[in-house]
Amino acid sequence: MDNKEKRLIFIFNATPLIHFGKSGLAWMIEKLNGEKYIPPTVYKEVVVTGKNKGFEDAPIIENLIHRKVITIKEPKKDILTLITKGQKDIHMGEAEVLALAKELNATAIVDDPVARKIADIYNIKKEGSYTIIIRMLLKGQINKEEAKESIDKLIASGWRCDIDFYRHVLKLIERQPTNNL
Repeated sequence: MDNKEKRLIFIFNATPLIHFGKSGLAWMIEKLNGEKYIPPTVYKEVVVTGKNKGFEDAPIIENLIHRKVITIKEPKKDILTLITKGQKDIHMGEAEVLALAKELNATAIVDDPVARKIADIYNIKKEGSYTIIIRMLLKGQINKEEAKESIDKLIASGWRCDIDFYRHVLKLIERQPTNNL
């Protein structure tokens, strides 16, 4: 890696992990360039609780952790306190994701509207689940048709987006240059 090349760091919230696991797209997390972390509360929600309830995505995400594709990392308490202070509408997992992203100057992968607004307040970089698919398209791992199919798989897994946002994402996919890899 060139010294000038910035290493990307991603902090995943539970919802993106669950839906990538359920939809058969977890391989995209593995192919994503950069370091990938989850905080302990997200691990408990996705893997521990998921396995206890028999959710199909839990062992998939557990395998990514076991193979060190994703690392569990606790955020610093002072940053977590800053994020949660006065924010009664944020879940602890999302707060930990944002705190860890702030601490590591990373990108939080979150879909929750409240968490995204709080990320804006604290100037934390954020992306949604769909951007992982866009990144795979830009990297040449998938083509435009596969990108559209991947969005549909996310939705079929229970990932929510309204029709206007769905149209926006499809247009975004169509506007991407064709990668000749």
